[in-house]
Amino acid sequence: MRIGLLALVAIGIAGAALELAFERHWQTPVQLIPWVALALLAFALVVLAARDTPRATAVVRIVALVVLLASAYGVFMHVSVNHGMGAMDPSWDTLSPLTQWWYALTKSVGQAPPLAPGMLAQSALLLGVATLISRTRRDSCTFSE
Repeated sequence: MRIGLLALVAIGIAGAALELAFERHWQTPVQLIPWVALALLAFALVVLAARDTPRATAVVRIVALVVLLASAYGVFMHVSVNHGMGAMDPSWDTLSPLTQWWYALTKSVGQAPPLAPGMLAQSALLLGVATLISRTRRDSCTFSE
């Protein structure tokens, strides 16, 4: 089970990296944040695959938390950018603030995909779950304490 989770993390990292590359997501310093998050995830993936120690587990969990926070920031930034783009529509001011933010979240306005940073969150969560499964035990379904 642990190997499957680690494989899913690796696939998520590769998929997110390809998506970022296809979008040329490196034009500004803020756009480098997901690249750093991916590098951290890759580092944590290697650490967890190579070592099954309490210290390694702690490091991986901290990295997963940092990436989750970066992912939340990415969602916020994408929604904010979309919301700002809505102001270019003459009818934007006639909409309620809730409707404006809904349109920004659902990408009805703007081009920034708000759920794309969720790929980082998914990989970070899978990596965190993988830390709960001990590699050293014979029974692959045994959870560490």
